Amino acid sequence: MAVVPDLSRPAITSYSRQSRSTSLAAEEPSDADLVAAFNAGHAQAFSEIVQRHRARLTYVARRYAKNDHDVQDIVQEALFRAARNLHSFRNESSLSTWLHRLVINAGHDHMIRRQRSTYVSLDDEDKVNQDVNPLLAHDPTTHVERALVLREVVSRLPAAQRRALLLIDVAGLTIERAAQEMGVQPGTVKSRRARARKAIHQQLTAPE
Repeated sequence: MAVVPDLSRPAITSYSRQSRSTSLAAEEPSDADLVAAFNAGHAQAFSEIVQRHRARLTYVARRYAKNDHDVQDIVQEALFRAARNLHSFRNESSLSTWLHRLVINAGHDHMIRRQRSTYVSLDDEDKVNQDVNPLLAHDPTTHVERALVLREVVSRLPAAQRRALLLIDVAGLTIERAAQEMGVQPGTVKSRRARARKAIHQQLTAPE
């Protein structure tokens, strides 16, 4: 299993010095060259890939996390996945695009973990509780029970509505950034989120 280098250290350059004595001469190795070198056993090539793409990957990861620690966790997880799966990269898209997708997937996984542990960050008088269901703020039910109920209700939402809700109310994205992430217009995101919140309100206030 490939090992991702420590991101706190500068990239190792011994691979590039060696390779330039052969086919790369004095030129900077391309992404394809680095991928081929890594797959051929030159572990240092991955350090150069990290150095080359880290800034962009960190920028993408910030869509899914609110603090630097979580951002770096997302990037690190994406890089572990890259190291494990780089042998399957076929240059059908650019390496940058492939790494971008890995960060998006790692970001989504981070959101799901966050949802499961502190569901929708609802305890600051509850982003969803206050806006969607004000009555719930006065319910004597414990936080754990509320979280379980909300999780069940949200899990039954249509996928597009659920994603809009999670991107905005869990990940903290603006409507515009959520729209960019989902590939739709801001108005579409707003309507999906509104429908999701209405459905939650109806479910939580329905008579038993």
